[in-house]
Amino acid sequence: MTEITRRDAIKLGAFLAAATAVKWPVSLVVKPPSQPQSLAAEEKAPVSCNMCAAGCGLYFVKRNGTMYFEPNLEHPQPGLCARAASSIQLWNHPLRLKKPLKRVGERGEAKFQEVDWDTALNEITQKLKEIISKYGPESVVFTYHYFYAWHMPLIAYTLGTPNIIQYASCCHNASTYARQLVLAAGGPPSVDPDYENARYIIFVGRVLNAAMGMVQRLQRAREKGVKLVFVDPRMPNAAMSEAEWVPIIPGTDAAFLLSMIHVIIQEKLYDEPWVKKYTNACLLIKPDGSALTGKDIGKDTSDFMVYDLDAKDFVSYKAAKNPALEWEGEAPGVGKVRTAFTLLKERAAQYPPEEAEKITGVPAETIRRIAREFATAKGVVEDGWWSSKNANDSDAFRAALTLNALVGSIETRGGLYIQVGAKFPASATAAADKVTTITGGTLPPIKAKRVDSKYPVLNVFDTVLDAVLTGQPYPVKALFIVGTEPFTRDVNTQKLIEALKKLDLVVVIDVVPNDSVDWADYVLPDNIYLEREELATVMWTPHAAIQLSHKVLDPPPGVDARNGFWIMMEIVRRTVPDRAAAVGYTEKYADYHNFEEFEALIKRKVLESLSKAWNVPVEEIEKALEMKGFYVFQKWTPKAGPGTRGTPSGLVEIYSLSAIQYGDDPLPKWKQPPYKKPTAPNEFYLVNGRDQFVSAHSAWTKNILFLADRRVWMNPKDAERLGIRDGDLIELEGLDNGVKQRARVRVTNRVREGILFVYNRVGGRASKLIGGEYEVMKEGINTNKFTLSWLEPVSGSTGLNSTVRVTRVGA
Repeated sequence: MTEITRRDAIKLGAFLAAATAVKWPVSLVVKPPSQPQSLAAEEKAPVSCNMCAAGCGLYFVKRNGTMYFEPNLEHPQPGLCARAASSIQLWNHPLRLKKPLKRVGERGEAKFQEVDWDTALNEITQKLKEIISKYGPESVVFTYHYFYAWHMPLIAYTLGTPNIIQYASCCHNASTYARQLVLAAGGPPSVDPDYENARYIIFVGRVLNAAMGMVQRLQRAREKGVKLVFVDPRMPNAAMSEAEWVPIIPGTDAAFLLSMIHVIIQEKLYDEPWVKKYTNACLLIKPDGSALTGKDIGKDTSDFMVYDLDAKDFVSYKAAKNPALEWEGEAPGVGKVRTAFTLLKERAAQYPPEEAEKITGVPAETIRRIAREFATAKGVVEDGWWSSKNANDSDAFRAALTLNALVGSIETRGGLYIQVGAKFPASATAAADKVTTITGGTLPPIKAKRVDSKYPVLNVFDTVLDAVLTGQPYPVKALFIVGTEPFTRDVNTQKLIEALKKLDLVVVIDVVPNDSVDWADYVLPDNIYLEREELATVMWTPHAAIQLSHKVLDPPPGVDARNGFWIMMEIVRRTVPDRAAAVGYTEKYADYHNFEEFEALIKRKVLESLSKAWNVPVEEIEKALEMKGFYVFQKWTPKAGPGTRGTPSGLVEIYSLSAIQYGDDPLPKWKQPPYKKPTAPNEFYLVNGRDQFVSAHSAWTKNILFLADRRVWMNPKDAERLGIRDGDLIELEGLDNGVKQRARVRVTNRVREGILFVYNRVGGRASKLIGGEYEVMKEGINTNKFTLSWLEPVSGSTGLNSTVRVTRVGA
């Protein structure tokens, strides 16, 4: 059994903090079989790690016959976690995909034969032509992670399909929907805490598992005495030193945060002047839930109305001198109206701490204390990245943003920043009348809507499976899986298998044999990030910045991998040559050696666009990218509050008018998660999470192979009650689908009683191509196998947590 004392926690936490903040080269010694052609001896070059979506800045170093990494400490997002340090091990990995593969058995059998590139591409092309002629280009879907994310619109729109469906519904759709409603902001990098200046930070189900630069900024805040609170069913690593862990029942975060809102409003701990100036709290709301306008009451304006206490009248919210925050009364011809703040107060009053304790398992006095501490310190609630856990998480993150607004912690020092956009141009844009591309080419408009278009946040992969299985809203017949793994990424793996069986064409582009490879018709070996150049934005920084990851290696001998961008563009060209030529991609680039010319063209177009947008010479940008690997156009600075937002009111919307348009509740509320609630003594919530070594591809490296914990964590009280000891083998059976998996147990007090925890993506791998010392990857469980298609009705956010029944199998 793993017992953690406070002294042990402080020691371990201090070590982890030091390990991520110190200036140290992680020397992962790899001796190449031959001198890499792309990097001379005794040299280092800036790269951006692609082992997760963060893209941290590093230096790749080759010295005295060895290769290793150093952090790029000048970079706006420096980093060197275990994933980055281990990434070189993918380069000459014994199971690395070496040649194009063609299926010769049934899907799922993983029986392949090696073929040459022309054979693979021509056969894929022929099948695509047949599919497109019968079902249209929209029947082709690309699914991917962040790798090649920028390139995907150019690739897909040139082919003629709108369907580039990312993984977001199983990652950040819940928090992205919240940011969209409250701030008119986008994905996770667009908003984040100003860590180094924060005074009090609450993390809800979040560990800083990526972007070590933010860990370093957090360390500077630690040195200044920041208070950290982690609200999570398991204790993450970062909570093990000078932090408070609040073990909460899964799926109840919204109730916890709404209870905090209740305390802050009830005790008048909010920043009233800030709330009145920067939020829509003073807007008057009609009985039907919509906002009162001047037209509604006979005024010559369509502006939203507030009640001005000085004028004692209804006034445009843009002109009011002293708008009422709490007010209700009769509006002529409309009926009773109330301020948005009054409605928020009433909603939060449904969750007093004593009631919230019954839902969350968090003591009422703890909720009150944290609410008071948070408000007094003008703290910040982290706004969420991997937030799709319980299929009810959107409301939790709406409540989190509302808390930040109540205490004036948006665009202020130590609050949430809204990232200064880098103005990085899109690779292609689909408008109603045409498609325009970064190359200067244009194409006819794409007529079909995305298969997931009913969800305003988009990127809901489950809709792809529905289209495959039901033909609605139209048939999907071909799927390209690019640098991602749906089996460890998405919910409802049984549904995924049925869809993979039914597709006419499945193509996987990857580096190693992730589970989807077994189900592919063709497997095409991709470059690792060190083998290609990539220009991109810097993600986890408040500043407007771009970065260039240099090509520093060629594939090792015997590996005929190609740049995934070339692979996809070449398939597109062979399928629709006229459309490809229209965007500047011609038969010339069929010769892989010429492809760098096309990449150089695109790079030049991007730099010219940025140069024009920022009035900075291209040469200045290029020089910085070559020497340092990054360029900062503008730095974020704290303000008194946000400027005009893109919300319907132009303000921070604690009462979301956009939600009404989507048919959603304008205020956050707590809803029961959709999975069955555990009731028997041997039934548990099963939650999963990550830390600094977990990603779909880092799990393949030898370092992570031995660092990763594939056991199921169980609280000591639960283990004692069930007669289970540390290391015992248990069987888990899904309460909702009856799926059974086995794993060893780790008995630890780092998980709440009644909860089981597993690291996501490191265990339960199933590909038949995994063997040798990597067979250990099959140990443990894949938590996604216990899930069903639980989707929130508007955001499309899924639930990756579940509930299971536990049986001890043996020692």
